[in-house]
Amino acid sequence: MISEEIRAQIKGGESNSTAFVRSAELPGVVAATVCAFLNARGGVVFVGVDPSGEIVGVGADPEATRRRLESHLQGVITPKALFTVSVDSEDDRPIISIEAPEGRDVPYVIDGQIFTRRGKRTGAADPETIRNIVQGRSIEANRWERRPSVTLSEDDLVRHDIAEMVSSATETGRFVFEDGNDVRRVLRELGLIASNGLTNACDILFAKRPAQRHPQARVRFIQFESDKTAAAYLDDRWVEGPLHQVYTQLMEKIGAHVRVQSFFAPGDRGREDRPNYSLEALREGLVNALAHRDYAGFSGGVTVSVYPDRIEIWNSGRLPRGIRVIDLKRLHPSIPPNPDITHVLYLRRLMERVGRGTQKIIAACDELGARPPVWKDAPSGVTLTIYAADGVVDFALSPRQAQLMEQLRPGDSIRLSDYMQQTGMSERQARRDLSELESAGFLTRFGQARATAYRRTERTV
Repeated sequence: MISEEIRAQIKGGESNSTAFVRSAELPGVVAATVCAFLNARGGVVFVGVDPSGEIVGVGADPEATRRRLESHLQGVITPKALFTVSVDSEDDRPIISIEAPEGRDVPYVIDGQIFTRRGKRTGAADPETIRNIVQGRSIEANRWERRPSVTLSEDDLVRHDIAEMVSSATETGRFVFEDGNDVRRVLRELGLIASNGLTNACDILFAKRPAQRHPQARVRFIQFESDKTAAAYLDDRWVEGPLHQVYTQLMEKIGAHVRVQSFFAPGDRGREDRPNYSLEALREGLVNALAHRDYAGFSGGVTVSVYPDRIEIWNSGRLPRGIRVIDLKRLHPSIPPNPDITHVLYLRRLMERVGRGTQKIIAACDELGARPPVWKDAPSGVTLTIYAADGVVDFALSPRQAQLMEQLRPGDSIRLSDYMQQTGMSERQARRDLSELESAGFLTRFGQARATAYRRTERTV
């Protein structure tokens, strides 16, 4: 089904960032409009929607149409650009959504012609617009991901990672390579080879050990014992390697904290299984952090922090110019700071749509019944906080804790020293057990210092 956000955008009509093309049999019109959006602040082309906003669809085989359109756009627009092509459906009337962010390698051209968008119309750029676009290019050409990575050689690359990317892109039709077996040609087509060597983006994406040259490429994973940041860590490690492997390792670590609990509603014989976190929201949040971080600063990076009731993902990037935190909750321009890196993430199927990641995170958390996610934009970077669903905690009872819960009835209490004596555990291990049970809502703490004790709550296991 078409999401509420897309439905609302279509209902709002055409504008300088939204265009309708009635038929997929007008690839030239589609390409010119995508080209215009790339040369401006980005936008979305809805194919299968007539000028009045009525959804008419694109026919019986939308996936084949999507592939055909994406291949056409890749072939006619130069230089190569990041855009995403998706199929949405409304009452068996599929449409194709082409989301193009603001391009970083302007001007984008079709057969030597530059297109721009003015209001609801797409047309050839006038001389003044062309001059402004070309002036902007001189600044963007020197961005960090396009600079050569000193001492990086082809021997340093993880070739099977490149092969997997080519296979994924070919299978989905997201990119057609001239020769997928020729590594240099593949990297050149993706803009990952500069005139004087492999680029920084190539290093981050495919090098065996990019942190040797770019220590800021490491990602820190921390699991806190309690809600207090000064508490002891249960896990604290650095993850490094080519970007896809970093993502995979982090998702394995994060996924270990996704629990499923079963609920039986009163009067309902059926069982409802509910996770404490939306994996879709966590995946989207992590990919956004890896794609949008500031790779240029040696003090930058990404940190994933796991607390008993939430997961925080920080990255050293900043929100694009003109975008505020409040704008993340609605449709907003997409301006990827690292388009070359983002493009490969799209080809690896880690990213489906540009510009809608924050909306997907919000929708996934809402569907789960969790608190809305929170973004904070600070001089040090952007932090996304994803909360566990109410009543479902990131916690599973250990055998020791389960035995204690069987021993205590609601209202009963136990001291730390008593628990240590019963289990033979060290003070630190016993304190951790009781702290986890408190965070999970099974115990409440009262008293101070040596008089501290834990009382059993009404919550059942």
